[in-house]
Amino acid sequence: MRRFVFIGSCLAWMAAMAAMAALGPLGRYPLVSGVLYCAAYWFLILMVQWFPDAIAPMTALGVVFLLAIAARSLFIAYPVGNDVYRYVWEGYIQKFGVNPYRLAPDNPALAEFARTGLQTVWENINHKNFSAVYPPLSLLLFKFLAAVKPNPVFFKLCFIGFDLGVIVVLALICRLRRVPLSRLLLYAANPLVIVYTVGEGHLDVVQVFFLCLGLYILFRGHAAAAFFMIGLSVMTKYLAVIALPFLITRRNWKASLACLLPACLFLFYKDAGWHVFHSLERFGLNLHYNDSLMFLLRLILPEALAVTAAGLLLVGMLAWIFLVVPEKLQSVYLAIGAALLCLPTLHPWYLIMMAPFLVYYPSAAWIYLQAAAALTFPVLAAELATGIFQEIQWIKLIEYGPFFGLLIYGIFRDGFLFRDSAYTIPRTLSVIVPTLNEADKLTRCITSLKERRNVSEIIVADGGSTDDTVKLALDLEVTVVCGPKGRGVQIRNGSEAANGDLLMVLHADCVLRPGMLAAVFEHLRFDPHAPGGAIGMRFEEETASARIISALNNLRTRFTGIAFGDQAQFVRRPVLQTAGGFPDLMLMEDVELSLRLKEQGRPVFIGDGVRVSSRRWQGRGFSAKIALVLKLVVRFLVERRLEEGARSGRDYYSSYYRL
Repeated sequence: MRRFVFIGSCLAWMAAMAAMAALGPLGRYPLVSGVLYCAAYWFLILMVQWFPDAIAPMTALGVVFLLAIAARSLFIAYPVGNDVYRYVWEGYIQKFGVNPYRLAPDNPALAEFARTGLQTVWENINHKNFSAVYPPLSLLLFKFLAAVKPNPVFFKLCFIGFDLGVIVVLALICRLRRVPLSRLLLYAANPLVIVYTVGEGHLDVVQVFFLCLGLYILFRGHAAAAFFMIGLSVMTKYLAVIALPFLITRRNWKASLACLLPACLFLFYKDAGWHVFHSLERFGLNLHYNDSLMFLLRLILPEALAVTAAGLLLVGMLAWIFLVVPEKLQSVYLAIGAALLCLPTLHPWYLIMMAPFLVYYPSAAWIYLQAAAALTFPVLAAELATGIFQEIQWIKLIEYGPFFGLLIYGIFRDGFLFRDSAYTIPRTLSVIVPTLNEADKLTRCITSLKERRNVSEIIVADGGSTDDTVKLALDLEVTVVCGPKGRGVQIRNGSEAANGDLLMVLHADCVLRPGMLAAVFEHLRFDPHAPGGAIGMRFEEETASARIISALNNLRTRFTGIAFGDQAQFVRRPVLQTAGGFPDLMLMEDVELSLRLKEQGRPVFIGDGVRVSSRRWQGRGFSAKIALVLKLVVRFLVERRLEEGARSGRDYYSSYYRL
């Protein structure tokens, strides 16, 4: 049955793609082309969902390449986009020593070139009053291709070679990350990639190739070569520069300097000086099309302020990603997405940059936005009929409304269309209670747990208490594990002695509300892909300051997935084993565990279930304590991102407890 559905989906997808190729330019029959384009996405999703799971990896890879090549062959004769004529022109004039950064196509000094053999090319160039906007590697590539054959179709064939190279690199990354090869179809059979790369022949795929190759080489441990490739990507189109801050660490920063070497290509055009960025500046400040966040900002701010506000918004989003998204590939994917949303112009082919990341992060929001490119087809139809390129503003409501809705949904729920194999439903729960002189709080905590039928064992992980903590725990007939002090060290010792399918950490000054453990099991049963999670907390003493702290704690966890120890963190045993066990840090073990869970999937958050003593927040210095916690957490996140090296958490412990 699975194979029949897959084959049927492939045939329907191929029929839709073939019909689109036969119709020609997207603006000629915008409604029919749009329906076929969206239908192709629907069948693509079915292809991935119903991909046969019992075939060998090499066979699966062969199927992917067969479909990719078959669809691409349909679009070789497809009319190229206007941008390709500029590529040919800028490559051709370099043959005669003309610097494309200095002279725009409409410059009278170039009139002779337009009349001798490139008349058709020149006539189809858009924005003839703009000199070259692309980085120097693109211009050198244009020069080389034009020297071989100054023909738009030849240029497009070259870009198709890069496109197929992207598929190869993505397959290699799939192998490294153990991602099902079926998901490779999200790039290889992506209608947007095929239409705008193979059909219209846009340059963006060259940028994608070098970026993906650089990421693969980096994952293989060859930092200098990786950063050189990423530098080549930046010198193809500047957008790729957004990836660099998320890949540079203390260990590889020297090797990362290799990304600067491709910038030497500017020397080939040094006579243009700073004019190499003139058209880029004009393009960014004066033109806008199909934008989203910039469009909203322009509604409330003057143009110049809107550009500044968009820049600040982008910096804020990148800082957020830098701190709370631990995985390199995912942070690059999110950073590129943030940059695209802040651009003043977002042509559909710009979204080709997101296509390779959908193989590993199949976001419903971004897949929708790629499919929603069909909503721009009427703009092309109007241009074809009148010769005037004018966007239709109300279409953005349909294009971006559902997109941002899906994006926001993905913050609170798993927004991926496809996930890897699910975890089994947990049956048993081990609760680990770290203690250090907690005799006055321990009895209440453990008694409340022993009354819960979901708890299979309770383990007190003591760090050298000098009061009656250990004696009380033994009297309460729970397992006691003693070791060095330090919360993470203690919890790790307790976790190694635990036998449950699910492990929960509950501090001695915390009590769970009735029904919360059942809710934990229900959430993990409902979301079998969730690696674990945390529970919302409130202080028992409901002062104004306590309410502020608990609200901030719960907001942080809900929006970032980073929980603190007083939020009853829980984790599936297989996830903990994959992550290398519980982090044995003296402090910040809760933040580290959260980040490790985020690398395995999206943690769940269950609201308002833990009651916590406010003893540590009583007395003076409320603001200072909040500032200290914020400072320590941000410092930890930055140091972790930069891979400062192995840390015990001792300095954080000393700072927090003032030892």
